[in-house]
Amino acid sequence: MRKYQVFVSSTFDDMRAERQAAVEAILEAGHIPAGMELFTAGDESQLETIKRWIAASDVYLLLLGGRYGSIEPKSDKSYIHIEYEYTLELGKPAFAVVIEEKALDAKVKTLGRGAIEERNGPLLEQFRKLVLSKTSRFFSDTKDIKIAIHQKLAELTVHAELAGWIRGDQAHDGQLATEIAALSEENRALRARLDALATQPPGGKLPFSLPANLTDSDLTAFLRSAIRQMPDAQKFSVIFFEHLDTALGLPSGTTKRLIGPAVDDLYEIKTTENTVTLSRRPASSRAPSPRRI
Repeated sequence: MRKYQVFVSSTFDDMRAERQAAVEAILEAGHIPAGMELFTAGDESQLETIKRWIAASDVYLLLLGGRYGSIEPKSDKSYIHIEYEYTLELGKPAFAVVIEEKALDAKVKTLGRGAIEERNGPLLEQFRKLVLSKTSRFFSDTKDIKIAIHQKLAELTVHAELAGWIRGDQAHDGQLATEIAALSEENRALRARLDALATQPPGGKLPFSLPANLTDSDLTAFLRSAIRQMPDAQKFSVIFFEHLDTALGLPSGTTKRLIGPAVDDLYEIKTTENTVTLSRRPASSRAPSPRRI
């Protein structure tokens, strides 16, 4: 099952019970809640951290109560207002669950004046109108919040094109299977090119041609793919690189110049006036590959 990350936005102290209900509903639906109380800002500014997490999420959920929230100094808007507008700017699926007036009155009786906006009433009203003009529902208690979340997430998982997350042991499905097939075909083609290269006489032309206007980065990537097909160690005469330049239609000295960037950390490279030797590094000495977790 593909899991979706849902960013939960609200004012904090007055909406604790509602946030807890939202997190529970998201988990019950098999998805991943995210929100400012779930991580620390680190070295980034609070606003940049918020935007990074919204961009990384699949769905945005706003719980709007009776408070406008803390004001971000540069924009004179609250953080929840900025979050909501940023989500709309990104074009991400967003929905809001907005407190009913009677429920807000009941909350004031429980929490006191801290449950309502006393300083930025006009800004809250303006924001509320914006939210209600988009996908939104009212709630009177936490049960309404859970129902709204279950229904909306079920709808989004059927109709929206969301990236989501999948378990590693399920990665053979869907788009990843297509990517693996494409990479396998690319690998097959590169092996064929390497075999053709190995059988060419000095100065001979290869039975394929490279596209025109390739950059150094393109050529480095090509060489890197070819090098990865080699045995554990190879010694090349510098004349080999001259023949390779000729066969590929490249300026003299191109492949010898790019061989260093192309070997990555898989090989040690030793160069003399007449030879270039590539030796595969032990696995323990290679830099770890980045992984998404």
